[in-house]
Amino acid sequence: MGQASASWCTEGVADNVDDLVWPTSSSALRPQRYSASGSHSSDVPDMHRLLAGCPRDLVELLKETGQVGALRCRPWLSSGGLRSLQRSLQCCQLNVTARRYKEAETPDEYTYSVPTVVPWAELDLDHVVSAGQVFLSEEAQHDKVMQLKRFGLQAIRQGKVGLVLLAGGANWRLGGDTVSCSRRLLGLQSGKSIMQLFCERLRRLTTLCQAEEKKPTQRISVPVFVMTSRLTHRTVVEHFEANSYFGLPPGDVIFFDQSVSPVMDMNGCLLPQSLGGEFAHSSGGTGLVLRALANSSCLEQCRDRGVECLHILGTENLLARVCDPVFLGFCRQLDIDCACKVTDRVDANEDLELFCVRQSPVSTQFADIEDAACGVEAFQASQELLQARNRTGALSYAGSINSVFMTVSYIEEVVGRPVQPQRVPRVVPYLNFHVDLPDSDVNLAEAFPDLSPALLPPKGKPGLGVAKGSWPSETNSPDLTAQRALLTAATEIRANCKPGPEDREEAWRCEVKLDSEGPVAVVRVREALRGPLLLAGSLDGPDGAEVAALAESDKFASLRCSLVVPSKPNTYVLETSILDYFAFTDRAVALKVNRGREFAPVRELKGRHTAEAARHPAPRWAMSGGGIVHDAGDPGALLEAWGERASDYISLVLGGCVF
Repeated sequence: MGQASASWCTEGVADNVDDLVWPTSSSALRPQRYSASGSHSSDVPDMHRLLAGCPRDLVELLKETGQVGALRCRPWLSSGGLRSLQRSLQCCQLNVTARRYKEAETPDEYTYSVPTVVPWAELDLDHVVSAGQVFLSEEAQHDKVMQLKRFGLQAIRQGKVGLVLLAGGANWRLGGDTVSCSRRLLGLQSGKSIMQLFCERLRRLTTLCQAEEKKPTQRISVPVFVMTSRLTHRTVVEHFEANSYFGLPPGDVIFFDQSVSPVMDMNGCLLPQSLGGEFAHSSGGTGLVLRALANSSCLEQCRDRGVECLHILGTENLLARVCDPVFLGFCRQLDIDCACKVTDRVDANEDLELFCVRQSPVSTQFADIEDAACGVEAFQASQELLQARNRTGALSYAGSINSVFMTVSYIEEVVGRPVQPQRVPRVVPYLNFHVDLPDSDVNLAEAFPDLSPALLPPKGKPGLGVAKGSWPSETNSPDLTAQRALLTAATEIRANCKPGPEDREEAWRCEVKLDSEGPVAVVRVREALRGPLLLAGSLDGPDGAEVAALAESDKFASLRCSLVVPSKPNTYVLETSILDYFAFTDRAVALKVNRGREFAPVRELKGRHTAEAARHPAPRWAMSGGGIVHDAGDPGALLEAWGERASDYISLVLGGCVF
């Protein structure tokens, strides 16, 4: 069953699948909703009954964090199931999670300004680098570009460059699909994934480096560090292993994990992924890559191999230039600590991280303002920043394309420094537990006379509910099996079910059959219907205590479950950005590149950043059969045709420009 879950994430769900099944793997429950501004355990009417028999440290933890309602499903759990839920709550480190969410609410006191654009001519005049400077790649002379390219290729040949691929994110905007490993999502005629394209581009680059060496003595090695998480590790590793590492030496591919943390909804509650205690988790954004590198053996391997700098690359950009020698040569010639590639934003509301210069107050006799390069997410930027335009009418602030250069020494210097996480609104599917009482429509209507009929739970179906005291203990899942299965089901629901033009409902809902004998959960994806986020009989609703009281008096009351796929963001995910670490040095700059040549992101199911839009990023680009024609008709264009072996590569270079 576990392997089936992983294959869904990788290849998608077959068209004839009506139900998604997964073995429950860890503990979970939907807690009572509380005000994000802070709630108290005294707000839970049935607190004493819920906490009875719990370990003292857990009791204090639940009271302190306002998560007492998480135990409201205990009547339907066996003694082993209750212990499993308690262990899961303790593993969530609720006090740490609550503190981090509170810290993220603290507003910053910074002001921002447009970065300075530096002419290339100044680089040859002992130019002094300062924080936030921007260099325009389009304005560089051909001789300068070729000089930087040679400098970058030399660093690759000497083994001083490593590649970091970011594949640990949950990709909430794509419904949780692992975009870097998905062949179906990308839809290329070659059937290749972005991860495969990246690896083949790296192989081609090392081949070109070796070809330019007059007396090649040894194989050129570029270590590839692939960052995964508990949500993506199995999918990514199996994708590499099933494809023989895409021709890369297995010893050059190193996997390392970034941490994940529990997700809180907008009312400050955990999001359940199973009845026994698995809660929704999320990786913490690109900023965690530095700590993940330090906590693994990656930095040590860099030192052993003589690697001096890393190209850190997101895996959602179809046109990303892997270990771009021009970018590497530019950064190494300037002797900078870190740099990123940026490009023009096409409209003010595009979801790109803005590259800015941040002014923060300092109290010294030499200055009252300190400038630092940084990134500002579009959702947290003011309208003034988003709408700012220059004299030509173009948007003033460029957007980062998730391609970053950092020296290994700088990573070691700043990895322990604190950065403040940001609350990012995301759509996260979850399980909604509701009570099935005999004649429930009558009882609930009497208990809640002002209730809308639309909120009444559906009439019970045989075998869908869990009897009291029957749900067994669940084993802890290291790869969040239940959550990955729910993400797969949610993706299938979004793909097959479309709301009508007059639809005003908040979410898709579909029944989940809970089988205590497994324990196993079956999501009936083909029965998904539009509906509210909560039903009247929901244990996690505002009347959850009253619903539980009704169920307490009925020994035959069963617990039912629905998968809820919200239409709008229902939770805040805590994330940091790798650009947050640019603020610790005055040698952090940006290289502005041509959007049509280097940026075709796959981030959304609909909108500007879809897979379909990425396949046609510009009129003069064409993709077919796994190949890319770079600027057809341009004297500096490149035609690449990819094969399965290194000998299958064909590269037609026109005008001497490789990238």
